[in-house]
Amino acid sequence: MAIKDLKREQIQAIICIFLLLGTTVAVFEYTVEIRKPYFGELSDGLHVWLTASTLKFAKNWYYEGPLNLKFGMFENPRSIEFQNLSSRKPYLSYLPGSIIPIYSLSVITGQEPNVPLIMYYNLFNHFLIAFLLSLTIFIFLRQIKVDLLNSFLFSTLPIFLELLLPAPLYWHQNVFFSDQAVILPFVLYVFLEVIIDGLNDRYIRVLGILQNLVLFYGFLTDWLFVFVALMVFLKRIFEGKIQFNRKIGTFLKEGFKFWLAPLIAIIILLYQIFSWDRFGLVYNKVIFRTGITNKGVTVPPPYHWVEGFINGYGEIGLYALCFALAVVVVVLLFVLLQKLLKKETDLKIKRICALMSILLIPCILQVITFKNHSLMHSFSILKFSVPLATIPFVLAPVSLYLILKSNIKIPNIKFNLSKNLKVDVGFLIIFLLVFSAASIYLVNEHPHYKQYWFKAGNPHYNIFGNSIRENTNYDDIIFSPNVEISFNPPQQISYSMKRVYKINSTEDIGRFTKGLSGYHIVILFWGYPSEKWEKELENATMVQDGNCYYYRLN
Repeated sequence: MAIKDLKREQIQAIICIFLLLGTTVAVFEYTVEIRKPYFGELSDGLHVWLTASTLKFAKNWYYEGPLNLKFGMFENPRSIEFQNLSSRKPYLSYLPGSIIPIYSLSVITGQEPNVPLIMYYNLFNHFLIAFLLSLTIFIFLRQIKVDLLNSFLFSTLPIFLELLLPAPLYWHQNVFFSDQAVILPFVLYVFLEVIIDGLNDRYIRVLGILQNLVLFYGFLTDWLFVFVALMVFLKRIFEGKIQFNRKIGTFLKEGFKFWLAPLIAIIILLYQIFSWDRFGLVYNKVIFRTGITNKGVTVPPPYHWVEGFINGYGEIGLYALCFALAVVVVVLLFVLLQKLLKKETDLKIKRICALMSILLIPCILQVITFKNHSLMHSFSILKFSVPLATIPFVLAPVSLYLILKSNIKIPNIKFNLSKNLKVDVGFLIIFLLVFSAASIYLVNEHPHYKQYWFKAGNPHYNIFGNSIRENTNYDDIIFSPNVEISFNPPQQISYSMKRVYKINSTEDIGRFTKGLSGYHIVILFWGYPSEKWEKELENATMVQDGNCYYYRLN
């Protein structure tokens, strides 16, 4: 290929990328507009526990410093009644990857973590996920020699599917913790793998370092990355990039280099577990979430997860996912059969098989491995937006067409759209078919986002929480006969950053303060106190703040 032609191709590809970016921006702007009524405040309900927990953990980091907290996430904010970190109930189901970007943005902007900041970042995640999925498809199809126009057309589909389906619409604004935070590094890691596969050695080293950083962050965020890393590791073995059948020393060395970043993340977690003497608790959580034991908890049946999937993606989405899985299995069997028959498989088919496997199989493995966790949490379906946006309407039909072309003599008809732009008619027909199917799917499913989990925010959390923060401090222990703020549900404590303990009389206070010193007692009432309490607290100093009444005992 002449240098002139190569430059022309590069310019055309850059134009396509900018068009994909423009498409992503336009669709994303529409989704931001329809999500506005639900933006900026925490609502009631279990899902928003995740956002509230993120807010609480990020505030802890912001005010105390992550190093002082040993990079831990603590259910109870700093207060005099908690004498050490262990007593503040460390949360050790995950490492703190989801907290890092929120804390970092707060430090950069100089404002404490807040709900709008978390939701803005979550929306930004959604935008990047859609654009990176589109770029991944575009670059990959160009690598396997699909013509420019068809590569561009197929690459538009992930944008619409990722941005318009009800599940990602909801989870990527209103709810943010590990299951949401992991999707962007997942997509970025796969994107970098595709880029690396198409580069020469000159750039691989630099991108490899970046990919390892993403791998490390992924392990800090969610256990989905265990399965993502495993699939990529197996892919590299089959490709011969990691030598398995030669010297064992070479294999161990290459394997150690690959797994070093995850190993560091695991060491951090083990350090936290043993520092706060939580091994037994974490072990019990693991055996419950994996379904080894149900320990007396009623776990929903498997069809409950299927119903949750249908709520988020529709019945067509379920059929599309089943189709994607079937195609991945068929293509894998085809590649293995070719190998057994000692026939050379088209490199394009092997590469598309590997990409589909990396996108889909980790999601399935996580649901199977953490069975109870997935059955009990509807957000476990979110990760499937990635394979759903890329496989059934793009990679699956392309792979089947390539297999047919490699085994049956299909006329390779092309026409010139312009002097330097040839279009494969076969791919164009496939695109028109899948575009029609995807359009029917989205027209049918997108309007259902209004009936999904969206719920208006509750301003009471902010008003009440800010009142507590403005009228109490670290040395105060707060009690109340008509209010209680525990660490869960976390919506209220994420604003107040202070526990409120329920009492029936002042005589109950002693059981909370035993062994403590240097504290002050504050008794809080939501609404004017009863005559009985008013008489009992007649010698206390009272401050009124709206509907809150604070009595500080001398």
